[in-house]
Amino acid sequence: MAKTKNKLDKTQEGKALGLTFWQCFARNRLYSTSVPGVKPYLYIVPLFLAYLVLDVALRFTYRGAGMVGVKFLPASLFTLGWALVFAGLVFFLPRIPRWFFRCVPLVTFVVIAITHSGFMSAFRQFFSFSILTYGGTGEFMDTSYISINWKVIAGAALAVLLMMLSGRLLKVIPPRPVKASVLAGVAAFLVGAGLIAFTHFHYFPVADTVIWETSDQDKRSTAYHDLNDTTNGVMLSGLYQYTARDLLRQIFPANTMSQEERQQVDEYVAEYEAAQTDNDYTGLLAGKNVMMIQLEAIDTWMLENYMPNLKALKDQGIAFTNHYTPAYITAGTFNTEFMANTGVLPATGGISTSVYTDNQFSYSIANLFEQAGYTAQAFHNSDGRVYDRDTIHPNLGYEAYHSGESMGMESTQLDRYLIDGFDLMTEADPFFSFIITYSAHGVYSDDNPVYLTHADEAQAAAQRTDGNYVYAVAGAMETDIFVGELMDKLEESGHLEDTVLIFYADHYNYYMMDDPLNMEIKGVDNKNMLQHTDFFIWSADLEPTQVEKVTSTLDILPTVANLFDLDTTGAFLAGHDGLGDQGGYVFFSDGSWYDGETYWSSKGGGTGDAQRSAEISRVTTLSNWVLAGDYYRERG
Repeated sequence: MAKTKNKLDKTQEGKALGLTFWQCFARNRLYSTSVPGVKPYLYIVPLFLAYLVLDVALRFTYRGAGMVGVKFLPASLFTLGWALVFAGLVFFLPRIPRWFFRCVPLVTFVVIAITHSGFMSAFRQFFSFSILTYGGTGEFMDTSYISINWKVIAGAALAVLLMMLSGRLLKVIPPRPVKASVLAGVAAFLVGAGLIAFTHFHYFPVADTVIWETSDQDKRSTAYHDLNDTTNGVMLSGLYQYTARDLLRQIFPANTMSQEERQQVDEYVAEYEAAQTDNDYTGLLAGKNVMMIQLEAIDTWMLENYMPNLKALKDQGIAFTNHYTPAYITAGTFNTEFMANTGVLPATGGISTSVYTDNQFSYSIANLFEQAGYTAQAFHNSDGRVYDRDTIHPNLGYEAYHSGESMGMESTQLDRYLIDGFDLMTEADPFFSFIITYSAHGVYSDDNPVYLTHADEAQAAAQRTDGNYVYAVAGAMETDIFVGELMDKLEESGHLEDTVLIFYADHYNYYMMDDPLNMEIKGVDNKNMLQHTDFFIWSADLEPTQVEKVTSTLDILPTVANLFDLDTTGAFLAGHDGLGDQGGYVFFSDGSWYDGETYWSSKGGGTGDAQRSAEISRVTTLSNWVLAGDYYRERG
């Protein structure tokens, strides 16, 4: 009778009936008529699916952006592993921490996914936590620049609805804490962690010795471990694995260099120097004063059509007609600023941005000119706290950074008032002045002071009355006024004949927020080739010259160093003299490259030119080591 009572009486607790743990579990969970089957545990299914949906929505939306698509197996395995980890945590935790781990991580990742979409619309790259260390990066942004793709919004909404469904199931059929749920949760957690570890080591192995291979597998492994491109980072490893690695590498950056790595950099420097030979331009401009002017957001079509002063200088000087400004970090202006000043790539994921303020840059362009007897100073409209220029520029060798306020600019929005700093720019003999313009910078709007100043003129020239195109034209016109006034002041002060002007753009004009229009204007069909910009050098005694050889931002320093016969012995340079016989190609952050004849895309598969791809892989890796390991300081 006791056994029959134990089986039928469900109003009493199992322990009171003398049942074992497993009998209680079966009686109360699997066979109970009031709570039939496994219903109390079904809440975990929609939560698990929520993580899968969110990641797939993001990668599906941008499936053509990276070197792999949404079907890339390792990314899916990472996502599956992380979904099991989060589901496992929720499954075995008590009620209060269970609520936290059910809601907070998913909501956080929903925000991150939406942020990725916004960054992709504004910067053509996914978000990285490293961007939070760049002061002033978002200064130009407003809501008009942010566009969240509807597929990402739909995926995020579905993920949240699944999370809410999970909560509803918990409320309707609350599970009782039993040992089996704890064991199942721990098992799911361990299986997920194991899957993540397996995928990491199996699909992205790290070679014991560096071999500059060019297979697709090696390219994917390099991109995964170096985190040198946010877009490939997300597409290769999925939302959760990328986020975890990106955050951890910001907290624990790999600011070290092994002896083997140092030796490989030394070997590269020795090979580089052995390949250098003098050419007809070596020392041609030595001893002359220098103004190196970084043009904010001045695109090729803006210069050709709306900047007569600047176009005249380009036509009279040495113009590098196949020049590109590849973007490696979302801080586009600083990206180019750093490469032009140092000849190495900026800090990407896994390298602390403190390298800019703490590292030694013995061979920066400012230090090279100072070693040749020049005084080097930097000038820009913005406050020195933007991009930490107050600290970074002196660390790059500049004696001072002069902001718009310290120059006494009447308006820091209008480039024409940069001329207020002319006396400071030319006070030394000889001088090297690094000047960064501003007026073509966003935000583009009807109340932008630059647009208000040039509205009628810009509308007439552009033959339209609204849109970012007109705002860009207004910015170009204002910057061109500064160039004209600079030439007048150089002539008035007697410096025109002995001063060299170096102009280059910091990036194409992405403030237009219309890449299809930009590509149509520039006659290109992809966003890498859209980064074609201007680089030219003017001096009163130079013959007009057009150089068709492909150059990039990394080539600016070695080109200038050759023209002024600056001593770069011992320097690691990732680029080459644009007037010499080395180099002749540009490589982009996603591994693609262009040499004037061939554009090879890393997204299309295949090995392309194996030798060139291997060279690019080597240069990229060594450049990261130079920055991460503070190469020049340790070298002594």
